Amino acid sequence: MDCMSCHSGEQKPHDEVTRFMYKQARQDGMETIYERFAKQQPQCGFGTLGVCCTLCTDGPCQITRKASRGVCGADADLMVARNLLLKCAQGTVANVYHARNVALTLKAVGEGKADYDIADEAKLKRIAGLFGIDGKASTKKLAYELGSFFIQQINSNDYEPLKLAEALALPKRLEVWRKLDILPGGPNSEAATALSKCMTNVNNDPVDLLLHCLRLGIANEYAGLYGITSMQEILTGTASPNVGEVNIGVFDPATVNILAHGHQPLLAIKILEVAASKEYIAKAKKAGASGIKVYGSLCEGQQIFNIAKKYKGVFAGQVGNWIEQEFILATGAIDVMAFDYNCVMPTMADFAAKYHTKMISTDKVIRQRGVERMEYAPDKALSIAHNIVDKAIEYFGKRPAKTHIPSTKSQAMAGFTTESVVSALGGSVQPLIDAIVGGSIKGVAAVVGCTTVRESQSGRNIKALSEELNKRNILVIGAGCCSSTLQNSHLMLPESAKKAGKKLAGVCESLGLPPCLSYGSCTDIGKIIDTVVAIAKTLNVDIPALPVIASAPEYMEQKAVADAFSAVALGITLHLAPAPPVLGSKLVTEVLTETVEGLTGGKVFVDLDPVTTADKMEEVINKKREGLGLKIDKAGKK
Repeated sequence: MDCMSCHSGEQKPHDEVTRFMYKQARQDGMETIYERFAKQQPQCGFGTLGVCCTLCTDGPCQITRKASRGVCGADADLMVARNLLLKCAQGTVANVYHARNVALTLKAVGEGKADYDIADEAKLKRIAGLFGIDGKASTKKLAYELGSFFIQQINSNDYEPLKLAEALALPKRLEVWRKLDILPGGPNSEAATALSKCMTNVNNDPVDLLLHCLRLGIANEYAGLYGITSMQEILTGTASPNVGEVNIGVFDPATVNILAHGHQPLLAIKILEVAASKEYIAKAKKAGASGIKVYGSLCEGQQIFNIAKKYKGVFAGQVGNWIEQEFILATGAIDVMAFDYNCVMPTMADFAAKYHTKMISTDKVIRQRGVERMEYAPDKALSIAHNIVDKAIEYFGKRPAKTHIPSTKSQAMAGFTTESVVSALGGSVQPLIDAIVGGSIKGVAAVVGCTTVRESQSGRNIKALSEELNKRNILVIGAGCCSSTLQNSHLMLPESAKKAGKKLAGVCESLGLPPCLSYGSCTDIGKIIDTVVAIAKTLNVDIPALPVIASAPEYMEQKAVADAFSAVALGITLHLAPAPPVLGSKLVTEVLTETVEGLTGGKVFVDLDPVTTADKMEEVINKKREGLGLKIDKAGKK
């Protein structure tokens, strides 16, 4: 296990629009993610395998052919498991931090101390009822109680079973988790315990560390992902299908342009409201603009896209995934980039300075050197939104005349969730089940997560894999930067059904649905689980029995690790690419790819090729169909 790298040379964007913007950025003398990746070659093979440790001053240590243990005695199994748990804990608390921010806003609404109203009162009552909160109380009382409940659950002790999981999980899942002793307590406490276990010379049992990853995965799903999506939709409105413009070519050089970037859409909603007001449209026109437009990037844009019907005329499109953020600024068409939590490259301030964009950070945990801060608070959201739009108008007046906007743009359909899918099916999940049972839909695959430059991917594998799955009559549900890639690839429109297998195409055409459904952001993975649970309840089976599978074909960061353990704990087989840093440990690799399936019903496999990945995913789905006594179409692509 000596240090070695799988990569050499420079990676390049795979799609036409990103190549156009990449060329422009290079002409302007800007170093991009692709050059930085090339300069890192060869990358550390010890880190790639997970067999390095920097926790104490006797290190750093690596496992090599001549050294099977670190200075303290830690072997490869311990190093790998400990490093993985650290990533999982960090990813869990990141999602939970987002959920807490939403819960604090919901509670503030109940106290009359927020610039928000309840957008979906029916959902508020329904979700409050799940946790025994009196649905007959006033709307404000319900908001206060539900927000307070989530905050209490987030901060509860790890020795107290998480009530969120007990209330929401299938009884058969709870039985499995209790038997394995992985039913978690409060996520912050679970993360604190995990970090304590990862201290030098504390916990030397790699299996226990991996089981704790599963505990965190469960907490991540219910206190993090479910909390975010449920409470946000109560505040902003529940997603519903709509068609809008996508890709970097959507920018209008004649308008004041604001980019909402990140993962927390609550402030962006207020920016949209202010930008749509007659007062501010008049201000923009006085500055020489034809109006004001707000664009979304990354997951924040996806969440706005889900409810975009409310903001016709002001929300002007979803522009890109994580890889593309530098190129979005390189258009020179953005006056203000308002960014909040997660996935902001450290180089963005450099690009903003080059292309005359005012950057504004809006969350207390995110900083960029030299960037103005306007930190979100529920009772300050409207005033901050006014300040941001004012800044955008000011910067429009100073914007250089020349922009570099590519001509390519397209349309996509977004706004799917369990409720909207059920609505499209006539009020019940049964037609979807009937299609699966009858074989018109062979199975459902969630293609979720990030984009990465490794293996020359940058969205390539996401597109290729989804197309392959559709050809095999497998319905794809997208979330996160995967959704943005699929939108830009024209796979999230009803007419793209003609590229799918005949049976899936027939279902899509009859319902007016794309073969790849956009559920929104990476945090909207929680909504995908809702749909899976609804199917399992109707069939009266546990999740591992369903012809359902997941893929993160270009996963990148710590939240994705936590989400991966959520899937495995729920009993879902998960494809990952690239390989996580675990291959340096035979034990950890075997547990994740084999042993855990006998415990939870879920497991992980790695494959870098989209076609062979689709082969393996189809094989898993066919085995699940066989287990349910359903017909198997081994011809696949028909």
